[in-house]
Amino acid sequence: LDQQTFKPSVGRPHSTPLTDESVGSGSSGKRTRDEGDNSSPTSVGVGDERVARAEGIKKAKSRLKGKAPSSEAFKELETFNTRLQLFGDSMNVSNEAQMKRLEIQERKEARKQQKIELEQHRIHWEQLARLE
Repeated sequence: LDQQTFKPSVGRPHSTPLTDESVGSGSSGKRTRDEGDNSSPTSVGVGDERVARAEGIKKAKSRLKGKAPSSEAFKELETFNTRLQLFGDSMNVSNEAQMKRLEIQERKEARKQQKIELEQHRIHWEQLARLE
């Protein structure tokens, strides 16, 4: 009698052994990477055309959140900075103009006060002249 001996396997269970039919079928379903090329992997399409792989969810989300530097973001930042600078300059000009207006108004009020004081002195002088 041919008796097969049972040998218990140690460790993780193994998958079914490979047969001659499955070896070399070439359809592993995994994406391949070109030899020596450090670019992103490509997926094989119809007719052996290679299509560039998508950038991925994390990269897309970081780009949408503004975390990834892009030339458009830098351009927008530059235009915002220039607009902010122009606004600051215009505010400085308007502040200077307002300060000049305040100075002129203070001088006018000082002149009015001097005229009032002169008028009061004149009235007192006339009253003193009548008493004599």
